Parts: sequence; structure tokens; C-alpha cells
Amino acid sequence: MKNTTAILALDLGTTAFKCGVVRAADGRLAAPPLARGYVLNTAGGGVTCAPAVYTALAEELLSAAAAEARRLGLTVTGIGLSSQAQTWLPLDAAGHPLADAVVWTDARATREAAEIAETMPDFAAHSGFAAPSPMQFLPKVRQWVRAEPALAAKTDKYLLLNEFIICHLTGHAYGDTNLQGMCGFLDLRTAAVSPAALALAGITAAQLADSAPAAAHARPLRADMATRLGLPAVPVYSCGNDQSCGAVGAGVTGTGAVLCNFGTAMVVYALCPTPYAADGPDLITGISPLRGNYFRLGVESECGNVMERLHDTLCPELSYDAMIHEAEAWQAAGGTPPGFRPVTGGGAAFAGPGAESAPRAAKIAAALAYFTDRFTTLLAGVTRGTPPQRLFAAGGLSRSQAWLHHLEHAAHTRLNRAPDEHAGLPGIHKIIHNAKGT
Repeated sequence: MKNTTAILALDLGTTAFKCGVVRAADGRLAAPPLARGYVLNTAGGGVTCAPAVYTALAEELLSAAAAEARRLGLTVTGIGLSSQAQTWLPLDAAGHPLADAVVWTDARATREAAEIAETMPDFAAHSGFAAPSPMQFLPKVRQWVRAEPALAAKTDKYLLLNEFIICHLTGHAYGDTNLQGMCGFLDLRTAAVSPAALALAGITAAQLADSAPAAAHARPLRADMATRLGLPAVPVYSCGNDQSCGAVGAGVTGTGAVLCNFGTAMVVYALCPTPYAADGPDLITGISPLRGNYFRLGVESECGNVMERLHDTLCPELSYDAMIHEAEAWQAAGGTPPGFRPVTGGGAAFAGPGAESAPRAAKIAAALAYFTDRFTTLLAGVTRGTPPQRLFAAGGLSRSQAWLHHLEHAAHTRLNRAPDEHAGLPGIHKIIHNAKGT
């Protein structure tokens, strides 16, 4: 008998949520995913978001996806979530947010990150980052507790975004070790919460969500939520961070396969057998959502943002391929690109004589040179000790064949487009399937 069941896969991205219906029969999307963008608040030097924005988006997309499943004659048997890492918010004992969410790109906790580095000399082995980052959950919480003592005194839970959405859907606060393992509170060597990290943040273990291997724990939708979404009380699974789910969906299920994701950030991701201590500022080690594995990840946080901004402001009439070809032709004719560095939020800074008035091809060539160098560096770091056998490309920029060819030429390798542009959504299904052992 034909399998007519499906799961709803919901990705909580940094600037947009996506949701798709994934068929159990083949693990593929039954229809193009639904997506809704949103705007973050950057006032006052921070990066925050109102909790109601997140909950409204999640409900809207899940409700629409449930309707799509019904239209396709598919029975929904579960909901799986992937999420941006590090974004968090405080809740009171009634489960109500006490403040806006602090987004992972918020870098105000610089002082706290430095203090943690002094106090935890084994941080790289403990948390998989070479050094504490102001973008991590642990320094962010330490900074907030210090800045908002009155609200901290009322805080019952400090939840990551996926845990908050799960709590909103089910009434229970739980998450997974893949996401928590990147945040500073979990010791990768034991997959247990670190007393030293809790002491540094000034919170207790009870104030964090319960954490289990990806998709190992699930609770049903609240009855009222199930009615609102047009679903039965199906279980809700926490399946890991968006990059990990994307890697699984692209085919990174064993050593030798590598995902090169060119979305908002450039991420190079591979599996490894042990939690290697991070040995570079842009390299991260963590717990894979596939049991018995760890991952090694290299990240350049501004790649997609910068390239999109440059395209839209300098040559909106060109396709990405045409834009890259124009820059390559300019450089091949003897042009020398100016200095370049990305600026947080998608900006670009150019340096050198006449840099700001340089032709657009020169500026695009400068950005290409920078991101190509970052790609080859990250690839070498992530695959150290485990030679890559097959590289998958995903993310918005992977749609540009010229982009892929440019990187292939520089890295002397082959980039294969992932089977699905939205690999994280099928990846959520694979992770649930793997956790169930079915």
C-alpha cells in the first residue's frame, strides 16, 4: 500500500522562516516550500526581534503547510524544526517572554566573551569554538543578566529560538544537543550542561530547556494549537541547527562528504568521528544530529548578504552569472581589484586609491577574490585529516553556475549541486527517520 504520510518541516532562519511538506515515501518535498521574510530591529547597536513576530510566522506557515498537505492527500504525522543557532529569549514562569529575542548576529557581549575566555582556558575543547564569541548564547546570557538584573530575577527559562517555538506549540521547553552544543553551556565531551558555564552566566540548569539528541524527544501539539493549525495533536521534534539539517539533506551522512552552503553565510560542513578542539577562529566543532557523529564547520558570516547587496546596488539589471562574468573579464584584461572587507549586515568596505569610484566590475572582482580565498581556507580547515570525496553546494548563491565555476577553478575541486535547493527541509525528515531507527 502506498505511504501517504508526511511531516511538516519548519526552518527558523535568520531573516525568513521556511516550511515544507516532506513525503515519508521518498523523503522529498511534496511541493515548493512556503517562505516568509521578516525584519530585525538593529536600534541601539543590538540585533533583536519581537517574540510575536516569530510565533506569528511559525503559526502562519505551519497552518498553510497543513492545508497544502490536505490538498495533496497526505496525512501529517509530525512537525520537525531546524533553527538558527544562538538566538534566545527569556521567559517568566507563565511562559511569557520578558524581552525581545537577542539574535545570534548581535555582538554586544564582547566584554563577556573576553571574561569567559580568561576563566575557561579549555573553552575550545569544551564548546567547539576556538574562543568564546559574543554571538554565542553563553556570553549573551551573561551580558543580559548583568544589564537587566530586575528582569533576570523574574526569568524562569532562557530558551533558544527553536525551544521557544516548541514551547509555544506544545507547552513544553525542550531542544536538542546539536543546537545546545554550539552555545557554550554544553560540554561536548559529555553532552551535559557545564556547572562552570552556568556559574559564569549566573543561572541554573533548571533555567535551560531539556536537551536530548536531535529528534529523540517529542511532545504533542497543545490541543488548542492543533485546532488553530488544522492538525491532529502530532509530535513536535527538535532536529538541530539549520546548517546541520541542510548538510544531512544534501547527503552529508558520513565522512568524506562536504556541504558548501552559500546562503546568508558561507558555511563549509563535514562530519568527523571525534569532537576535535577548534583550532581556528572561524572553525566550529559540535554534536551532529546523526547519532554517533560530530561535525566540523567553517563559517564566513557575511557572504550571501554582501553579494546580494552588491548585486542589487551595483548591477541590478544583470543576472548573478552575468555579474560574475563581467568581473572576471575585467580582471582578465589586467584590472587590479581594490582592497575589500565585508561589513556586518551585508555591507562592503573598499580600500586603496580611487577604491570608492572604481568601476563596478572592480568591486565585484574584489568581493569574489575575498570570498574565494575564504572558501579555500575554510575547506582546508574543515577537511583537515579527512580528505573530501564529494562536495555538495547549496544555498541561494549555488543557483549561479558562474559562482560555482569560479570557486571550482580556485579550489581545484568539483562542486555538485545538492539534490534539493532547500536541503534543510528534507534533512529534518532524515533526522527524524534516523532517530526513530526506521
